[in-house]
Amino acid sequence: MLPGFVLRILRSNRKPPSSSSTAVSENEQRELLETITSNLPLDKSSISSTTRFLFGLLRTAIILNASEFCRDLLERKIRTQLERATLDDLLVPSYSYLNETLYDVDLVERILAHFLDTLEQSNTAVVEADGKSPSLMLVGKLIDGFLAEIASDANLKSDKFYNLAISLPDQARLYDDGLYRAVDVYLKAHPWVSEAEREKICGVMDCQKLTLEACTHAAQNERLPLRAVVQVLFFEQLQLRQCSLALF
Repeated sequence: MLPGFVLRILRSNRKPPSSSSTAVSENEQRELLETITSNLPLDKSSISSTTRFLFGLLRTAIILNASEFCRDLLERKIRTQLERATLDDLLVPSYSYLNETLYDVDLVERILAHFLDTLEQSNTAVVEADGKSPSLMLVGKLIDGFLAEIASDANLKSDKFYNLAISLPDQARLYDDGLYRAVDVYLKAHPWVSEAEREKICGVMDCQKLTLEACTHAAQNERLPLRAVVQVLFFEQLQLRQCSLALF
């Protein structure tokens, strides 16, 4: 389960086994993993391909049932790399029977919370002239992609979807098209949700931040509650009017 080079390190430090088996026990893998984790630096530039490496260690830590301290340490190390992560990195399967969803949504929530806390406390975050943080916007796009991926999971509760969607600040999204896509996928996969739940889920979007293309699609979307459609139509007409004025 551990990366090959890690296993080679372990075997090189062990005495020759008394039996013909050279398999590394699960306890040995767990101990090695926890040792490696505790010695990893937090500097994001210190290890090449750090993001994929850290997510690989985290998945292994979950499978091996490593200590809570080890897993928490890996999650906190990943926070400094989150803008470099890919969607595949975030799609960590739910290995525990306590999680009903296919992917571990709680894990992503915790990592995102660590990232946002670090961003808020850091005085070195790069901010452009318009006040936007490139790293925050990259993470925003990443989380919207994650939301769209997990939205089709029949076991994903509406509150879980809602809480993750609103956890990002407004500055994380230039447009809400990605968020609208995730909402649309969720409503399509969960036709049984109540009208109140549908309105709450649609409330994660800012209709003013939808592009004209997204507005046109949403205005004809029968899955959206009436209130959301009315808002979309209003801002669609507003954008069309502004486009018309710009032509003259």
